[in-house]
Amino acid sequence: MSWSDRKGASRRAFGFAGVALIGALAAGCVVRPVYMATAEGGAPAADLSAISVGQVGDRVAQEVRNNLIFAFTGGKPAPAPRYDLSIAVSNSEARLGFEKDETAPAYQVTVAVRFELKDIASGRSIIRSTSSGVASYDRSNQNFANVRARIDAENRAAQAVADQMQLRLAIALAKEARITVAAPPVAPKVDAPAIIGSGT
Repeated sequence: MSWSDRKGASRRAFGFAGVALIGALAAGCVVRPVYMATAEGGAPAADLSAISVGQVGDRVAQEVRNNLIFAFTGGKPAPAPRYDLSIAVSNSEARLGFEKDETAPAYQVTVAVRFELKDIASGRSIIRSTSSGVASYDRSNQNFANVRARIDAENRAAQAVADQMQLRLAIALAKEARITVAAPPVAPKVDAPAIIGSGT
């Protein structure tokens, strides 16, 4: 089977798996847009905008960070951060195969992120996990074109992992809001004033 055929089969398999996953999720929960405010104990969109994303080092890590900040606040710093998100980004490249004519070898770029979201006030960890995004590209015999193709693949993988993280963080914050919703305040008991009757 050629690389193109394998790639097509892989995409079809991924599509079937995605449909099955969506069906399983739909069976167990109520589907709600990530950006839609919730009435019970918080608004995921508002909570995401309260996330401050930690500083990172290299270009790919910065790409992930920029994508997250844009998703959370439209690219601006969190106005009143209540949560701190630390991320550690790594990326790798693997050769996949050749096209039918044995030219243009295909490569896959993987961007992996270890992340932890903490409540700033308490220092408590809300979620600590890993996510990854992948993208592929074809190499040619032109070095400059190869560099540009790899950068483009890295950017696409960085966007994919940022999108995945955004969804997972929104789910974690929605769960957090349900757990930490304060009970309605109880009004203090006030003794009824004594009634002084008038003499006759």
